[in-house]
Amino acid sequence: MARARQQHEDAVRAFEQKRTQRELAVPTGDAQVKAKLREFGEPACIFGEGPYERRDRLRTIMAGRTAPTLDSKRQESTGDEDLFYTEGVEELLDARVKIADWSLARANQRLVKERRQRMDEDPVEYEERVDRFSMFLQKSMVAEVSQVGDERPLTQGKFSPDASLFCTSSWSGFIKLWKTPSCDPVLTIRVGEDRCNSVAWHPSCKGTPPFEGNTVRLASASADSRISLWSLSESQPVNVLEGHEERVNRVVFHPMGEHVISTSHDMSWRLWDVETTTELLLQEGHSRPVYGCSVHPDGSLVATSDLGGVVRVWDLRSGKTVMPLAAHGKQVLAVDFHPRGTILATASDDHSMRVWDLRKRRCTHNLLLHNKLISEVSFEKGEGRLVLTSSYDGTVKICSTTDWKVVKVLIGHEGRVMGADHIPAAVGGHHYIGSVAFDRTLKFWSTQGKAEPPVDATAFMT
Repeated sequence: MARARQQHEDAVRAFEQKRTQRELAVPTGDAQVKAKLREFGEPACIFGEGPYERRDRLRTIMAGRTAPTLDSKRQESTGDEDLFYTEGVEELLDARVKIADWSLARANQRLVKERRQRMDEDPVEYEERVDRFSMFLQKSMVAEVSQVGDERPLTQGKFSPDASLFCTSSWSGFIKLWKTPSCDPVLTIRVGEDRCNSVAWHPSCKGTPPFEGNTVRLASASADSRISLWSLSESQPVNVLEGHEERVNRVVFHPMGEHVISTSHDMSWRLWDVETTTELLLQEGHSRPVYGCSVHPDGSLVATSDLGGVVRVWDLRSGKTVMPLAAHGKQVLAVDFHPRGTILATASDDHSMRVWDLRKRRCTHNLLLHNKLISEVSFEKGEGRLVLTSSYDGTVKICSTTDWKVVKVLIGHEGRVMGADHIPAAVGGHHYIGSVAFDRTLKFWSTQGKAEPPVDATAFMT
């Protein structure tokens, strides 16, 4: 009986061991199997052993032992091998200090303004004022101008900081400037032979051509992995930033105006110095190509999104990831910070826009706005009363930021809308939106409709 009981226990133990081995996550590639065996201190290869037998041996070892911890491996290593981070250049440290000083002053100004506004205006009154503006927008916003922008599809459109110009980029490699609000062509520049994916205005750019001097006023990102800086006074770029290994998807200026941030298909985003044209930071951390990018109004944070559906918020002053935001089911193509700095909006291929509260560190709203991919999300400059989204379903939707309800749907493009932007300041007392689409057209939408503005329209027209 004792011998039979012992045989039964041995059989049960062997069965449990085999079941445990089947449940283990063992690498399938032979190179990964060898690397794992070396972690356990075992020989990577035994005479006469094939890949299948080697993987089976690793499974047996993993069932009875655990891999050494990172701390024990660091203690065993000596010299420079225990450095697990990348050392930055001295210029990066100077840039981080400068950004910290500048952002702290901006944050203090923003908080003082919010406190004053909270004391002067009741939250209920503010919501009523935004509702009146939304109703006025709903009744009067129509397509004012439609213009063929290029021979090939347009990729992005952005208003200049003083709302005097609208810049478009296209697959043909051209960037064009259009006058606001007449939409007359002002300037055409050849970026290159490859597609131009993105444009960004310098924060201090003002006026209309002809411009004077070699001051950087515009940046463009191309599929040939280059970033061009333009003065708009000549047909040649002031400088060209090279370093990305794949196509550059988005480029944005830091609010301070001294740095440029770019995202690329090489799964990295980079920080550049505008004056010296040097690469200050090559930031990895995404496992898929990096696409969307937005900088916090204070200049302290930057949000990047990738084609795997992950959004990361980085602190430019320390280089750390403040929070990873993983909730979208598909690729995230656009992100944008609210002007007040407490809200982040993300738009994805899962047809939804998510609203994140940075103070609560969680998603507060999940809005299913379109039935196709959302290509752009943008808050209204200034107060941030509105947020617009453009989609491949051919529409642009405007939502109120008080209740996140759709205020207006702009229908007019015959193809998928590639991008849209709010006007930074009112032109003639009216609100403007510019949109570009795959049908090669750009459109200006304005509140100069047939509907008469309400009596107290001047109270909310900024």
